[in-house]
Amino acid sequence: MNKIFRMKFSSSSDYWEKRYAANGNSGTGSSGNLAIYKAGVINNFIAENNIQSVIEFGCGDGHQLKLLKIPGYTGLDVSATALKRCGELFKEDCTKKFLLYDSSVSTLQAEVSLSIDVIYHLLEDDVYGKYMQDLFSSAKKFVVIYSWNEEVPKFGHLRYRKFTTWIDEHIQNWRLQRIIKNDQPIPACDFFIYEPVLSFAD
Repeated sequence: MNKIFRMKFSSSSDYWEKRYAANGNSGTGSSGNLAIYKAGVINNFIAENNIQSVIEFGCGDGHQLKLLKIPGYTGLDVSATALKRCGELFKEDCTKKFLLYDSSVSTLQAEVSLSIDVIYHLLEDDVYGKYMQDLFSSAKKFVVIYSWNEEVPKFGHLRYRKFTTWIDEHIQNWRLQRIIKNDQPIPACDFFIYEPVLSFAD
């Protein structure tokens, strides 16, 4: 892994494709206790709201997905290598499909759009802005975000953002329903649940 973290950063998509191609993974948060915690929150949310379809923006190598219980799942990623791994990992599961995250995603929709540990990996402002717009435009009922929510100057392949402020300024007709604070013993992200703002006509 040391070789992976020494890679020169050129773009978010290039970094992740090279990382997976070098036999890297999605990071420590996609396995172990944090992965179990995240899966518990997401699975409870899906069951409580009778969710039938989810689209995840940044599915990674699929290790976190193995713990999720989702009736219909579409995973998007910028890394073709990661998508190949996911396809092999879930080749017997017809409820899941995996697609390259590109301009065609504007036509995709699901009840829930999911973003887990992705936002702080988007260093470029234009990439970040498009990602956030796609995340919300693809959701019918909820957007579920698991991330840090603070501004920190970028370092390496990380850039922490106050994304709630960005959403307030750029995304219309959605509101923050609740925050689920992380109860793990180590510092970690929180869950942010967004839902549409319904008009009286609705």
